[in-house]
Amino acid sequence: MNQKADAVESGKRAEEQIAVHGFQQVLEMLRIADPAFRESLLRRLAARDIQLAKTLRSDLAALEL
Repeated sequence: MNQKADAVESGKRAEEQIAVHGFQQVLEMLRIADPAFRESLLRRLAARDIQLAKTLRSDLAALEL
């Protein structure tokens, strides 16, 4: 393979290694995130999927109790 093909293949492997597995893992990442960053992510998510954003907010609130 040439260098460009090697770089593309290497990038694909790196992306596969960073996969997020499950709703619970996303909740945990949001729980420990900086509050301003978390809010920014949730606002942007709500623009695309309001129900998912509401569910995440609700579950995050339950974790903080």
